[in-house]
Amino acid sequence: MSQVTIVLLITLFMIVMFLWNKFPFGVTTMTCCLLLAATGVVDLGTAFTGFGNKIVVLIAPTLALSMALQKTALVGKISEKLNKMKNEKGIVLVLCFFAVAAIFSQFIPSTAALTILVLFLNELDDTGDITANRLLLPVLGVMCAWKFRLPIGMGAATFATLNGFSEGILGNNPEYQITLLDPFKFAIIPIIVLTIYCIFCWKLMPKSDKLDTSALKKKEVELLPPAKQKIVYAVFIVVMALMLLNQYTGNWLYLAPAAGILVLIYTGCLDVKTCVTAMTSDMIWMLAGVLVVADALGASGAGELIGQFILNILGDNPSGLSVMLLFSTATVLMTTFISNMGTQSVLIPIAASVALAAGWDPRGLILIIGTANYFALGFPSGSGEAAVAFAAGGYNPGKVLKFTLPYMILAILSCTVSALIFYPL
Repeated sequence: MSQVTIVLLITLFMIVMFLWNKFPFGVTTMTCCLLLAATGVVDLGTAFTGFGNKIVVLIAPTLALSMALQKTALVGKISEKLNKMKNEKGIVLVLCFFAVAAIFSQFIPSTAALTILVLFLNELDDTGDITANRLLLPVLGVMCAWKFRLPIGMGAATFATLNGFSEGILGNNPEYQITLLDPFKFAIIPIIVLTIYCIFCWKLMPKSDKLDTSALKKKEVELLPPAKQKIVYAVFIVVMALMLLNQYTGNWLYLAPAAGILVLIYTGCLDVKTCVTAMTSDMIWMLAGVLVVADALGASGAGELIGQFILNILGDNPSGLSVMLLFSTATVLMTTFISNMGTQSVLIPIAASVALAAGWDPRGLILIIGTANYFALGFPSGSGEAAVAFAAGGYNPGKVLKFTLPYMILAILSCTVSALIFYPL
């Protein structure tokens, strides 16, 4: 059996396991690495090099850094402001919830952020136009539009994640590298379009009773002493500055989060157990494994084969519009059934292979997938936060389709337009 066939079969196994969702994604990708080594496609020294990849070196401590931020009063202060606004009426209250959703989505995991917002939404009266059930999905829509788009917090690592998924196909060609500000630049149009849609169209949601918060577990976080909170803020600012100034700071783009975490450990702001938990999460395992599988796709020629196959389906001289629309739609539909990261890990190497086979600039396709994967709002299976929203709201997917379907269509179209403007093929 040829190496190309083996790599394709292992990639197919990974996709099927992602769809099945029986086991953690990290376990699946580590199995793929083991199979690649056992079949001789890669040597033993290469099979698990994903853990030492510069992308993982950047992202793992960034996750731990976000854990430190949750131990400060930042989230609590924002929540207090929100609580004071709950007596406001009309569009001011709606905008208040949307603004907090956009801010929360930059610093804390979306499922946790939405859980906090559900608890505040439930304080609204169930009379009048503005009710909790009418605002919950639109709040999630705003959160998805803004999620990890700003180059701060976890958003500062978005570009590295996207590069990690494609570097096995594209190599380290600087012309094709996603930069720190590219995800935000690309997302400007989707952010504006989807936020405006949520502001004006939340009334498409049906009125209903209070939200069901019985299944929501709000974990209390013990805050650090004020002095240590200041250290966390200072470290966070310095780390973000070093990353934003990557043009001048060189390797500190990748080293800054790790250095920041060490400072927080030495100063007692973050314990080792919390850091280890964050830095060895399933997301890290999955990313480390996918990097190796993507490398195998590129080195074996399997990626080029996949790209040529899709090009043959698209036909001779396909337009940039049709290609980008295809990947935008496929991303949203696929995320309905598998995770955001799973969708990216499967589609980005394919998109990079298609672009490479056709001689196109791959950045637009990669950014489409890296952005549109957050917009599967139609079903609870779209994401963890979508599951929370549908459970708390008791929504029937069919009855809220008049809000969610236009949202997803606008998301697909706005991502396509953004790619055509900023990163044409």
